[in-house]
Amino acid sequence: MLDKGRILLCTPAAEKQGVRPGTSADTARGLACGIQLFSDNPHARRRHLHDTALSLLQYTPNVSFLEDQAILLEVSASLSLFRGPRTLCHRIHATLSNQGARARLGMAPSALGAWVLSRQPSGQRRVLTTHHLAQRLNVLPAQVLPAAQPYSDWLDGIGCRTLQQLRALPRKALQQRSSPQLLQQVDAAYGQATEIFNWFEAPPTFSQRYELTERIEHCNGILVVTMRLIEQLSGWLQARQLSTRSLGICLHHEKGRHARAPTQVALHVSESAWQPDDFLPVLRERLQAITLPAPVITITLSVTQTDTRPTHSGTLFPEPTQWLHQERRLLDLLRARLGDQHVLGSQPVADYRPEQANLWSPIHDSQCDPDISSSPSPPPSRSAAGPRAVAAPTGTAKSKAAKAAMPPRLAMHSRPFWLLDPPQPLTVVANRPVHNGKNLHLIHGPERLESGWWSPSGHERRDYFIARDANGARYWLYRQRESQGAGWFLQGLFG
Repeated sequence: MLDKGRILLCTPAAEKQGVRPGTSADTARGLACGIQLFSDNPHARRRHLHDTALSLLQYTPNVSFLEDQAILLEVSASLSLFRGPRTLCHRIHATLSNQGARARLGMAPSALGAWVLSRQPSGQRRVLTTHHLAQRLNVLPAQVLPAAQPYSDWLDGIGCRTLQQLRALPRKALQQRSSPQLLQQVDAAYGQATEIFNWFEAPPTFSQRYELTERIEHCNGILVVTMRLIEQLSGWLQARQLSTRSLGICLHHEKGRHARAPTQVALHVSESAWQPDDFLPVLRERLQAITLPAPVITITLSVTQTDTRPTHSGTLFPEPTQWLHQERRLLDLLRARLGDQHVLGSQPVADYRPEQANLWSPIHDSQCDPDISSSPSPPPSRSAAGPRAVAAPTGTAKSKAAKAAMPPRLAMHSRPFWLLDPPQPLTVVANRPVHNGKNLHLIHGPERLESGWWSPSGHERRDYFIARDANGARYWLYRQRESQGAGWFLQGLFG
């Protein structure tokens, strides 16, 4: 990349052929045959640096910009959170790669020391103590410090070629012959001076736009670019200590005579999320389910709503809600793949009749979050066309009035695991119900039920019993009252 006729940035392949920042364009062409030179775009470069810094906020709230297109991260408080420096560096390097940035990472107790190490083409670039930092810096050329470069000829003339030799010079004489900035940079590099930075601040709202260099006609390419934006979203959410359940993705198509309206993709997760991996599975399913009407030239990602970051329990044993993470992620995948109307959850109804006490309705976010309170929704339809995936919700929000109207809680052993729909009529031999040729012996009951006089099906009068056959299997039976024929019916099976 050229700036005023000189190399501003170059690839590692160009560096191997002798090209360095500051090399003239003609010299670069002579050193590297077939080199491609591009003019610098300061606005695009600043924009990319800003977006990269935004994505890095997920690792630390302290992010700043240094010279020579460098980004500083103060990660002393993040090392234990990300399981050590090696894992943290791998995570940061992966994020930079996703942002389209090619970078060298340096880690040191001082910011300038880390910057110097990151510029070294080889050798150890990660040190954790000032002692090891001094050993690493001592052997480096003195010109690695920007303030020493104007005095490189003078330093060479007095035989001062390394930072160790520069540091050994008398400080007062060195300051008189050079500048105070040189001494300050030497002390800062070795971690012996206070460094002050202007920390990068996340914007108050999030809406990122990515202009594609080429048209994209398939969803895999959209997934890669969208994940780059989601990395930036994760940094923004981390910096603001927020989470979200829904994202808005807008796919812009080419303009002109055959212009098409942007394709809107809504992304919903049932659990408050802020990490990239929380969105990736659902995003992949949603993109595979859409058909692009035209090539995409721009992608926009925005947050439609945010929540306060949930706090986790500090107790020895996890709270029950913390065990539901995998279940909620599975429900999110099913909803993204099949559609919201095809993933159903159970919804209790204030009715004593077993066949009427539960309905299946599309799962909403409130049904997956036991902390959310809402008013009971109207009873949904009992039948709908099309395939369904049925899942038991982790919790259903009900108002106090709805809870008061529910039947009293019954012991788990008094209700069967499986209900038959409709109930199966039983034959009667010697006043005993018979199922599959086996006599059923009543071991518990009766439990009387009278309900439904307001419904079209009419008033139900039943006596419920628990029965057992000769093999020990248990059944849930009821006998109709005399006014309804006094027949026996099998309605449930125990596990």
